[in-house]
Amino acid sequence: MNAQPGWRALTAVDRDTYRDFLQKNFPSHLQDIERDLGFRDMNGGFEFRKVEESAPTKLVVLVQERASDQFARLTMEAEPGEPHRITRMDLLAIPRPPEFALPHMTQSELIKVLGTRTADDAAGDRFAGAVLLANNGRPVFEEVYGLADRDRRIPNTLKTRFRIGSMNKMFTATAILQLLQAGKLRLDDPLGKYLTDYPNKEIATKVTIKQLLTHTGGTGDTFGPEFDAHRLELRTLQDYVKRYGGRGPQFEPGSRWEYSNYGFVLLGVVIEKASGENYYDYARKHIYEPAGMTSTGSEPEDQAVADRSVRYTKMGSNGQWHANNTHCPIAALQPGADTPLWTIS
Repeated sequence: MNAQPGWRALTAVDRDTYRDFLQKNFPSHLQDIERDLGFRDMNGGFEFRKVEESAPTKLVVLVQERASDQFARLTMEAEPGEPHRITRMDLLAIPRPPEFALPHMTQSELIKVLGTRTADDAAGDRFAGAVLLANNGRPVFEEVYGLADRDRRIPNTLKTRFRIGSMNKMFTATAILQLLQAGKLRLDDPLGKYLTDYPNKEIATKVTIKQLLTHTGGTGDTFGPEFDAHRLELRTLQDYVKRYGGRGPQFEPGSRWEYSNYGFVLLGVVIEKASGENYYDYARKHIYEPAGMTSTGSEPEDQAVADRSVRYTKMGSNGQWHANNTHCPIAALQPGADTPLWTIS
């Protein structure tokens, strides 16, 4: 299988080239073109690193993001007969292979490289935000770049708050493991042990806490047409369960991995049931305060927050930056969702 035309199209700046390639070779993927190009805008595209498997109808290669050290495995499969259209194209992030190990740097070398890289990304309009590097709890590099509000030309500062989106999943996971350590839950417990009236019995009896944590429960996502239609109604964790709880698993729980924002919403409810505390009160009391995170919170999106930056994206705008706060849930009530719900400083 020769993937060179597709590879050149996917990494090209010209979206028309990519669209033409998909139209000819992978028409079923045309609906995802904006997502693909938006992703490329964020990571700079990919560099080829290694062929892992090559066959007449299948190609597996290792690639690396141009804008980071992240590696991924690209799998492409094609029809055996003419015109050999692509039937599958998957990209999965993987740990950096040992054969491509990063060189060791001294602290001074690392600081120099970090400063150069972030300054270049900021100058190229690829990054805006704050960067901190610490050694044994002592900051050795602190810099801010770009604008917190492009329309009003307000620069980022060390006090600027940013929505952290799915990075909140680590706080949800921390809460679950704290409750495990306290003996208030077990990772092999089924969801239904805590959500005794969960609408879908298959999810309740088959999906475990561990599977929710590892995105292997098949619980699906929250975002999409249904979310867009009912966004204003979704203000509590229970609202999400009421809206999505009737769905069955999208695959046999534990059989494979698939990213699930809804799975972490369910973990938020489990935390409430196991701890007897509101999820946000629990996170503040048991995670933020002990860590000294005194300026971190989960205010609703319709509430003004001092020093909070505007969130921007290029997705769906033909490569132009535009504010993306309107897609956020009204209330910041998804414990680790991909939309930017939380503020941190």
